[in-house]
Amino acid sequence: MRILVNGVDITETEHYGKRVLLDTMILCYASDELSPSNRGAAVIIKAAVLGFLEAYVSLQNIAELYSVITSRKVQNPLSPSRAAEICTAYLKSTAIRKLQPTIEDYREAVLEAERIGLRGGDFFDALLACTARGKVEFIWTENIKDFKQFKFVETENPLEWLWETTNDEIKD
Repeated sequence: MRILVNGVDITETEHYGKRVLLDTMILCYASDELSPSNRGAAVIIKAAVLGFLEAYVSLQNIAELYSVITSRKVQNPLSPSRAAEICTAYLKSTAIRKLQPTIEDYREAVLEAERIGLRGGDFFDALLACTARGKVEFIWTENIKDFKQFKFVETENPLEWLWETTNDEIKD
C-alpha cells in the first residue's frame, strides 16, 4: 500500500518521518464515517500506523476523543462501548506514541494561560501545546488559530492536503 499526499508518494514529501502530535479532531474525524474529513483523517492515521509519520497523541487527546465521539457534537454519536474500543486501540498502539503531561507541563500551561489571558476550556490548548513542546515538530490540527498564540510550537492543518491510499506497486 502506498500513501499519497497531494498525489505524491508520502516518502517523497516533507511530511515523511515528521514528528507530529495528532490533535483530537483528527482522531474524531477518523472515527466518524459521516464526517466530510473522515477519509483524509483515516489515511493520516493509516500513515502513522504504517510508520510513515512519527505520530503522537497526548493522553488528553484520548480523553477528548471519547468525550466528543459519544456526545451530541457529532451527527451519529458512538456508543460508550465502541468509543472505549477506539480509545483503547490508540492507548495500546505502539505505532502511535503517547505523550503524558508532567507536573512541569501543567505549571507551564497555567503560566502560559495567564500570560495570554486564556479562560475556560481554552486552557486545554495551552496544556496540549506545553505537553508537545520539545517532543514533536508540529501539532497537526484543524484548529490552527487555537495554537498560533503559542510561539514555541508550530502547527499545520494536514486536512488541507489530499490524502489517498493506493495499492499500486512502487515502480523503479
